Amino acid sequence: MKNNLLLRLALILMLLPTLGVAQNDAEPYTINHGPYLQGLTYDGVIVCFTTSHRGFSGVEIRRKGTEQVRLCRTSKDGLFEADNTLNSIHIEGLEPATEYEYRIISKRMLSFEPYKVTFGEEIASEWYTFSTFDPKAEAVTFVVANDIHDDAKKCADLLSHMPLDEASMVFYNGDIMSHYSQQGQPYASFIDVSVEKFATQKPFAVVRGNHETRGHLARQYGDYIHNTRDGKYYGVYYFGTTAVVMLDCGEDKDDAHPVYAGLVDFDRYREEQAEWLKQVVRSKAFRRAERRIVIVHIPPTVERMAEVEQNAKVVPDLMTWRGNAHLGELLLPILNKADIDVMLSAHLHKQVIFPVQPGVVEFPIIANDNVSAMVVRSSSEGVYVKIVGRDGAIKHEKTY
Repeated sequence: MKNNLLLRLALILMLLPTLGVAQNDAEPYTINHGPYLQGLTYDGVIVCFTTSHRGFSGVEIRRKGTEQVRLCRTSKDGLFEADNTLNSIHIEGLEPATEYEYRIISKRMLSFEPYKVTFGEEIASEWYTFSTFDPKAEAVTFVVANDIHDDAKKCADLLSHMPLDEASMVFYNGDIMSHYSQQGQPYASFIDVSVEKFATQKPFAVVRGNHETRGHLARQYGDYIHNTRDGKYYGVYYFGTTAVVMLDCGEDKDDAHPVYAGLVDFDRYREEQAEWLKQVVRSKAFRRAERRIVIVHIPPTVERMAEVEQNAKVVPDLMTWRGNAHLGELLLPILNKADIDVMLSAHLHKQVIFPVQPGVVEFPIIANDNVSAMVVRSSSEGVYVKIVGRDGAIKHEKTY
């Protein structure tokens, strides 16, 4: 009797995965996350989304007010991406300062044999709109939020106080997740709420923080985040007369720290960025910019910054951390000569403003706290920064 019960239990356990698949197969084919925009420039954009089942997907796009539609798909080495659920469709050849409409089209793949493919349901999303950036823009507004730490409600609260209709994009300045350890976590943490608030029409970029490098899935983050066309987390955005440089801080502790188990290489990575940054600040596009902003999660520090009285209790502590010190050592000598207007940082979970200190740091560094977001407007008057708390209260307001 006991043996019969064990046999039946074994059969049920063997059938459970099959039953689960059958139940899943019976669900309708849908676009279940997105779309959200990434890597928007003067002439291109990346549209990201997922489908509920494996399929073959693309994006149809047209200039607003026209009927001519172009179908865009992702192709690599002669093969279109297919039999997948996670999609990032690169669209190029767009006109600057132009409004476009786009929609997702997809058909489910029921089977994918070597010489026979069977398709199922076909779906199409509603039409969404976006505008490419204007290379002649004299002003730009964007939003910066940071240290969300997987709290989607906090993300929504902060965005609710931001002028998203006016903003060109949102920069998430690090530690949006505490670590990446669960499949689909970026959606639950901040992508889904971004889609709800703005991301079907305006892009966001994620300036990685030290926490996003943690967790056994951290190496998959780039499947969801496409800040630039070359796939780097660091890069530069141009909004007409304004340049915004994104830097990837890496971890806060030394690479050899036991907690990393020998699996990180951030010293070399920061050195790689420093060499890249030298080329950026020498470029014609950067030198032509009238205002220059830097965004990095961990604020760079050097010992002499401790001489500033208001930061006397902050900088010595930061100098014990490898991330702050190494960023200061590598980046400040380059940026001090680049006529930077302001640097926007985070990480400290409290608001600290490092003022200009000639010969040490030639631009103010604003480290935002973990319960506020920033409105940044760059214009001929300078770079206006307003910090608004989760409750809507204004915590800082100044033009730099």
